[in-house]
Amino acid sequence: MKIPSILICMLQCIAVFPLVLHAQEDSIPTITEDVLRAERLDIVLGAGELREPLGLAVDDRGFVLVADAMAGKVYRYSQDGASLEFEVPHLDAGFYPIDVAAYGTFVYVLDYAGNRMLRYEYKGAWLDVLLDFSFFERMKPASLTSSTGGRLLTTDLENHEITVWSPLLDVEIRTGEYGWADGSFEKPVKAALFGDERIAVAEFGNSRVQILSGAGGFEGYAALSGGGEMKSPRYVCGGLAGYLFVAAPGARLVYAFTQSLDHVLTIGGGEDIRPSAVAASWDFRLYVADLKTRSILVYRLDYPGK
Repeated sequence: MKIPSILICMLQCIAVFPLVLHAQEDSIPTITEDVLRAERLDIVLGAGELREPLGLAVDDRGFVLVADAMAGKVYRYSQDGASLEFEVPHLDAGFYPIDVAAYGTFVYVLDYAGNRMLRYEYKGAWLDVLLDFSFFERMKPASLTSSTGGRLLTTDLENHEITVWSPLLDVEIRTGEYGWADGSFEKPVKAALFGDERIAVAEFGNSRVQILSGAGGFEGYAALSGGGEMKSPRYVCGGLAGYLFVAAPGARLVYAFTQSLDHVLTIGGGEDIRPSAVAASWDFRLYVADLKTRSILVYRLDYPGK
């Protein structure tokens, strides 16, 4: 199957960043008892099975969902490591699942090759094509995120914009244009709600994470302590207590920010990882899709006061 050229470019950028981009020890925030901590667990999901884990989500049952783009497969992993491969959709085109989201009993998969969102039931059976983005003018989403109340967020690499969808799949917000200015984007690769319903947008091209209001207005940036560059952030997700997590494969690191956007934790400084996606669960775990080992790494999060 032919891989979209814009994604080939992104993956090449991820692959060629040298090891010198690893954070120096003195750039990693000191962890104290009143801030977030993370401990790597002796659990690895999907090793030997995954080829290109680019999309990641955790459902309400604790199942870990992975979009394996190059393999054209979607997997569900249990906490004990057992895997379930989702049914391959019966479609008239190639299948390139670039992202995955979950809400209630449904799992949504973004098929980049077909420019459509597919709906599955959580046990892996394909149900239907929920949304065909080709019916919308200039729309080619590259990410998919579920949020509160059944709303969905998509980002568009080619058209440099984000869209917020209502539970009935009406467009609530569609904003963005190419550029460096506040509220403009270059290759917005992932968006997620966090904290008090603000929107975090990871820009692969501008190497930054913009923060928008729930209505789509510009509010600021998630900046690293010390003013360093994020090195092509690719994935964002919200966590408990309003925390925001950012996977930056260019830096080979995962960053954590408080609801007030204080950078309080860096994961991966002593590890050789290439984090392509990240997902935080309700049971204090953080899942990291690693392109280096082609697997899902698992961390236990200790939130302040929890």
